[in-house]
Amino acid sequence: MSAASEKMTFHDLEPLICDAENMADVLLTMMEVFSTVPDGNFVLTQGEGERLFFVASVVGSMTLKAKKAYYEAVAGRVSNH
Repeated sequence: MSAASEKMTFHDLEPLICDAENMADVLLTMMEVFSTVPDGNFVLTQGEGERLFFVASVVGSMTLKAKKAYYEAVAGRVSNH
C-alpha cells in the first residue's frame, strides 16, 4: 500500500500532537527570553528574529499538519462504521 493511500488513524495523531506541543513550548520559551529585559522594550538581532520567525513558521506548519491528520482520522473512523 502506498503512503498516499494509507489512512490516518487516531493512534497516528499522538506523535504529531506531541511534536507540535514541544515546538510551541520552544516558541514560548524564546518569547519569554526575549521579553525579559528591564525596561520592557526589547530589540532582536537579525539572527534572533530569523530564528523566532522560523520556529513560529514550524509551529504553524506542524499544527496545520496535526489538524489535517485529525480530520483524516475522523473521516476514516466514520467511514468504518
